[in-house]
Amino acid sequence: MLTGKLCVGNRYVHAKDHKTYAMGTVLIVTMFAVWGICHRLYDTILPAFISALSLTHFQVSLAYCVTLLAYCLVAIPSAFFLRNFGYKAGVVGGLGCFAVAMFMFFPAETQHSYLFFLCAGLLANCGVALLEIAADPWIMRLGSADTAIRRLNIAQTFNPLGLLIGIFLGERLISSTASQSAQVPFLPYILVGASLLLCAYLIDRVHFSPEATKRVSKDDRTIDDLKRVLAMSEFRLGVGSLTLYIVGHTVLWGFAERYAQSVMPATSGAAVADIGLWTLYAFVIGRFVGTGLMYRFRPENLLIVFSAASVALTAAASFARGWPGIWCVVGASFFMSILFPTIFGMAVRSVGKSMKSASALLIMAGGTATASLPIMNLICGSAVIPYVVLLPSLCFILITAFAVMHRKMPAETSAQIAVVLT
Repeated sequence: MLTGKLCVGNRYVHAKDHKTYAMGTVLIVTMFAVWGICHRLYDTILPAFISALSLTHFQVSLAYCVTLLAYCLVAIPSAFFLRNFGYKAGVVGGLGCFAVAMFMFFPAETQHSYLFFLCAGLLANCGVALLEIAADPWIMRLGSADTAIRRLNIAQTFNPLGLLIGIFLGERLISSTASQSAQVPFLPYILVGASLLLCAYLIDRVHFSPEATKRVSKDDRTIDDLKRVLAMSEFRLGVGSLTLYIVGHTVLWGFAERYAQSVMPATSGAAVADIGLWTLYAFVIGRFVGTGLMYRFRPENLLIVFSAASVALTAAASFARGWPGIWCVVGASFFMSILFPTIFGMAVRSVGKSMKSASALLIMAGGTATASLPIMNLICGSAVIPYVVLLPSLCFILITAFAVMHRKMPAETSAQIAVVLT
């Protein structure tokens, strides 16, 4: 057993404790993949339940809206929960919520109960939202303030990998359901739920730094903390930029297949469906490449370059036809890969001890922005589909302006940020 002491920042910890913290950090980074799995799993199995339960158009719309509803409902309570119980409790609670939701999908299918299905979907998305609100700021707290944004990008590289795994698991669940006529295949749901409970147990048992369970004083009210955060102009700009990113991301990916059908009418349905996977693959590669570049370049500079490239590619896609237009959409997915974690990190790094409240507000704004997809589906006809990508282009233009403003931030402000994050 190691009994020496290691210098961590301006304090000393036992080497054994340092190793334990490193194990905890690995687990938290893994949670980003789990969060991606959970998020995609619901989206993938949703069409199967819609068919199995023979839902009406209104019921289908409500099922798709539970993501938006969950993020709106859980954000402010999450800020209160994290401030009073800590990051660790938030991650455990998020995993637990999604695990219970997976168990609820079984009676929803066996009883053909739309109410059970809707409650399961709402609880699943509440769990994902809580996990996201807790994990993002926590990973920024697990090290030096100078590398906080890069550290968040490193963790976020595992999220799209989780999305890919979630697609695979969801398809397996659907195929299992389709292959069973008399007996409902409840085992996959139970296994996924049990696996998430195991993850929650491991997080709960592993020792983390004191930051993981740090609580606010009883006289420090969450509502006052939220007001302090909203009073910061830099944070408000970050909220606006993150909202714009979610709108651009959601619309670009939500219309990717319809865009491919519009610019290449002769393309088969299977080939069109592959466009969605190509954009996700490009996104994964972009996350790894962008994060690697952060070891050499400032995140603010990379945000300018990547968002500007996204502007150029989405604008080109609106006028291009055939394969050039499709490759522009795929290329835009590559460059928008680092935008979310970088904007998030830039927005919360100056809020100091109010990071939990700031994270809740950012994630709520981002979740609300997903409403842009059904709105665009409602108002856009087939004739304007190729030009829908101009909306993401406008979003990325404004994000580029946000990044330029942050790059010009005075040096003394940067020094203050280094203080409030430690």
